[in-house]
Amino acid sequence: MIPEFPVVPWKKEIKMRSIERAYSGYSGRRWQWIVVFAVLLTATVLIYRHMNSDASSFSYGSVYTPRGVVLEHVVFNGLDADFFHGNSAGPQKALVLLGGSDGGRYWSYQPAFIHDLIDQGFCVLSLPYFGTGKLPANLRAIPLEYFYKAFNWLSLQKGRVKPKEYGLVGVSRGAGLALLLAGRDPDVKAVVAIAPASVVFPGPPTGIFDIFGGEHSAWSENGKELSFVPIPYNWSTLTGMISGRRTKMFENALHDTGRVKAATIPVGKIQGPVLLVSYTRDQIWPSTLMSGQIMGQFRNNNFRFHYEHKAYVGGHSEWSKEPCRTNILTFLKTQFGN
Repeated sequence: MIPEFPVVPWKKEIKMRSIERAYSGYSGRRWQWIVVFAVLLTATVLIYRHMNSDASSFSYGSVYTPRGVVLEHVVFNGLDADFFHGNSAGPQKALVLLGGSDGGRYWSYQPAFIHDLIDQGFCVLSLPYFGTGKLPANLRAIPLEYFYKAFNWLSLQKGRVKPKEYGLVGVSRGAGLALLLAGRDPDVKAVVAIAPASVVFPGPPTGIFDIFGGEHSAWSENGKELSFVPIPYNWSTLTGMISGRRTKMFENALHDTGRVKAATIPVGKIQGPVLLVSYTRDQIWPSTLMSGQIMGQFRNNNFRFHYEHKAYVGGHSEWSKEPCRTNILTFLKTQFGN
């Protein structure tokens, strides 16, 4: 039998202090987790507000029409668009302008650029695809069929639009969309992709709780979402969304080689010249890196049309600054002009 020894008072005191310290440590960790949770919840709210900000708060009536340019509001088979044209005696090649993640009528509020395109002999369809009263509220599983309806509408404009010869000009999300559409529709004969993505990415979450409910592709076809490269929800993503400097989180997403392969935009099928424009100080996503990936596709596919990549020192989609703007107009005139 092992003899029982009485607990020495000073040893009992040490034991109680150890228990108190342990409990104190647990309590401190508990409060740390509460703080972390509060920070994450606050960050989530900020992400939601940031990703769903609508820069296109204008009404249709506030669109400025340059002198000598006619504006028609197109409401046809679900379309909600603005058609700009001059007083041409015959049919013209059409340029379809696609905006980015701000949604709404982005290009309709660029009158100087539209005026220059009209002067070069084009007609212009400014095509919103979400963020107006008649279109989806969010960039989530937007059907590619919507854009095919726009091409169909252009084909019906007998005497005003040359059928089956459309050019696309897209910025940011709209740039990747332009490449995606051009690879699917042979009627697209030229593309200007400003700060493009080389892959399909998810659309922003549609609500706070949706952030934790899984991501959804920005685009869909035949009722099915297109494959996309998910954005990892980690500290880099949270800090990027709060600060507005999101390039790193997209670079991290591109490390998922399997998802990248499945979601790569197949630009080798495009039936016309392509101009890629990127920015070396892009704070939204790595447009120069992804433009390089797109150029690699062209080379690997022995692309038979003219293609070029112009990288400028600047922030995300600063297309209106010289010489970038001039280069875009020159490309359209020389590679796609009437």
